[in-house]
Amino acid sequence: MEEEARKPIAYRPRALDGGYGWVVVLGSFLIHVFTDGFVYSFGVIAESLIKEFDSSNTVVSTILSLLTGLMLATGPLASAICNRIGCRITTIIGAIIASFGCAISYFATSMAFLIFSVGIVMGTGFGLMYCPAIVIVTIYFEKYRSLATGVTVCGAGVGTFIFSKIISILIVQFDWRTVFIIYAVLVLPLCALWYSLQTC
Repeated sequence: MEEEARKPIAYRPRALDGGYGWVVVLGSFLIHVFTDGFVYSFGVIAESLIKEFDSSNTVVSTILSLLTGLMLATGPLASAICNRIGCRITTIIGAIIASFGCAISYFATSMAFLIFSVGIVMGTGFGLMYCPAIVIVTIYFEKYRSLATGVTVCGAGVGTFIFSKIISILIVQFDWRTVFIIYAVLVLPLCALWYSLQTC
């Protein structure tokens, strides 16, 4: 209790094991929907990229490897930033970076450009979103921590199902560039959502 009392007010959860904590779980759930949903649905875009740039599966796999790898490898960095400025601001910064990487992908003229914009920029942005989404849930829940975490990460499955369908439709109706622009716009509301949440 003494250790809890010494914590800054800004870093104390408003609720523990329920109440407002479930609102935080919803926010974290949506993070997984958007990050994992895009990563695991990237294969739908891959075919269009190969045709557009007369490339190979090897190059496309490089993009996906960087995207996935950086999303997870930035965990220590994201954790350090969370400890310094909080999960909320870290997530907002990550969403802005990811949205930027997605938006500039619209102007890609080569696979090398996409390796940078999607693999590196979006991968880093996703990493700064992904880690706080897990950490914040463990702060708000103790007794029901396993349940809350399970609900949060199931957003990955929901996102994969939803985005694989949506991306397929958008590519048929428009093209892969439009997919990136739309996704960039969709990610930005996550900034507003997390800004409004009274989290750590």
